[in-house]
Amino acid sequence: MSEFKFACPICGQHITADSKDTGSQIPCPTCFRKIIVPPAPAAVDPKFVLSASEANKPRPPQTNPTPLGGIPRASSRTAVPTALLVLLVLACAAGATLFALRGKFSNPKSGTHDGAGGNEPPHQELSSQPLYTGTNLWTLDFSDVKFPDAPVWGSIHERAFNPDRAVLTGSNLTLRAGRSGPIELGLTIFFFNRQAEELSGKTAEIKTNDTIAPRVVLRWKETDRVSETYRSGYAMKIEFGPLANNAIPGKIFLCLPDESKSWIAGTFRAEVHKPGPPKPRPPVQH
Repeated sequence: MSEFKFACPICGQHITADSKDTGSQIPCPTCFRKIIVPPAPAAVDPKFVLSASEANKPRPPQTNPTPLGGIPRASSRTAVPTALLVLLVLACAAGATLFALRGKFSNPKSGTHDGAGGNEPPHQELSSQPLYTGTNLWTLDFSDVKFPDAPVWGSIHERAFNPDRAVLTGSNLTLRAGRSGPIELGLTIFFFNRQAEELSGKTAEIKTNDTIAPRVVLRWKETDRVSETYRSGYAMKIEFGPLANNAIPGKIFLCLPDESKSWIAGTFRAEVHKPGPPKPRPPVQH
């Protein structure tokens, strides 16, 4: 009887067996799978490790065992430079691709482009609001103007304006698209009163030749956010209802003398917000 070593084909555990156990099924002490003990080698060498086969599966053909010490160590060292070479080639290819596509990822605000596009103008990021294509109610003659019985709509800088929110902060009325964040389409009217309650139940009509009028700030977005301020020269009629549930309803008809002939008209319900405390002024240095 002679002992020899073989490996479990499932987990690789080395197992010692007698030659008389050749062909018998035994459980692997590590993975507990049933394996078949392989035939004992002709020459007993502790460097030779056979491989068993799993029970109920055909055993792969055995080849002459290779001594563990016979595998050249150089093979493990040469694999690392090969992997590094592959990574280097991939990095170079990625760099070449980015260089070729550099024009497609250039900053659109820079206005630069290559000659392949001819006279194509640089890309501009415009407002997300569509162009206004409805009936134009713009006029500076308010002798026969009536408030439309519909929620406020209109055209601001040729963009369709359907405000999502109306807010009275102090006596400043803001109508805007979007409910939060910087205003990309809308306007603010700065009345002379200090508290929103003072506007409750009030009416006003501004004519183009009035020298004293509420300040109107128009806001829209092209490549950047743009604003225009009007202190006179516009026409406006506005009515405020009674304050109730921390809100004031109202009606407005406003036409501005800008090149785009911006206007809004209709009804609104403004949320009343208390203005924050005034910011402290920096000390005057003498």
